[in-house]
Amino acid sequence: MVLSGPEELEFALRLFRDDSLMAKSEARRKKYFVPPSARRKIKSIAARKRAARARRKRSVTPPA
Repeated sequence: MVLSGPEELEFALRLFRDDSLMAKSEARRKKYFVPPSARRKIKSIAARKRAARARRKRSVTPPA
């Protein structure tokens, strides 16, 4: 990139900074990426546990 003045330098620095910030956030997002199949498995296990807890709660009758 060829710069022809101080205002272009400022613009170039802003572009560079924005790019690096975007790359950082993208890397952060990729680090925690969970493939859809694994996500479904995790969700189904959690749902099963939640349902079992609810069933146990319902079967216990409160003292009258």
